[in-house]
Parts: sequence; structure tokens; C-alpha cells
Amino acid sequence: ALEEVAARPPAGTWGDTHRLAPWRALPPATPYDEPGLSGDHDCVLCTSPVPGLTDLAARGPAARYVWDLADRENSRWVVPLGASGVPGSPHHRDQQPLWLAGDLAPVLTDWAQLKKETDV
Repeated sequence: ALEEVAARPPAGTWGDTHRLAPWRALPPATPYDEPGLSGDHDCVLCTSPVPGLTDLAARGPAARYVWDLADRENSRWVVPLGASGVPGSPHHRDQQPLWLAGDLAPVLTDWAQLKKETDV
């Protein structure tokens, strides 16, 4: 059986089957088309599935931070989905494009730049 599977050409890219599968306490109101992932469990910024059970990755870093101790304004961060855990919030999945690209968002620590948007 192993030889048969190994002899077949790949069905697509790694990301076609290896997809983000974040854990949710409740099912989403609308289904998400979870993004494909690059790399494997040995890569920088990796996520990982349960090998032999699934290619869906529910494990990975909760957040990525880069702190510039000399100049806090240069600090950056990102989370896999968004800064809000509330479905329907404009910040529920707003950081996902950055996270998928390996990019980061500025960390704002200056109270003059921070503003309250909503209580969602």
C-alpha cells in the first residue's frame, strides 16, 4: 500500500490539503474557507497537524511578537486570526492576511495613538 501511494504524483500543493483549523468553542455562524498553509512542522512560524490522522493544523503559536527594546515604536506583532475572539467583530479575522504572509502589525503603546472603537 505504501509503494502504491508513494508512486502516485502529488494531487496538488502542500497547502491544498494542509489547512488552518483553529479550535472554536462554538461552531461558526457561517462556514469559513480556512487558508492553506506553507511549510511543515520544522519551519519558522510553523503550525502542525496530527501526523497520520489529519492534515488540518490546529496547533501553532498563539501570537508572534518582535519587541524593539531600544525603540518601542518599532515593535511588531500578529495573531493567526485577529485581535478579537468575537465572531462578527471587525477585528475577528483582520490579522489573518498578515499572519499568512509572515508579516507583522505595529504594536501601539502610545496612549495618544490608542482609541476605543466598540464594545463588541
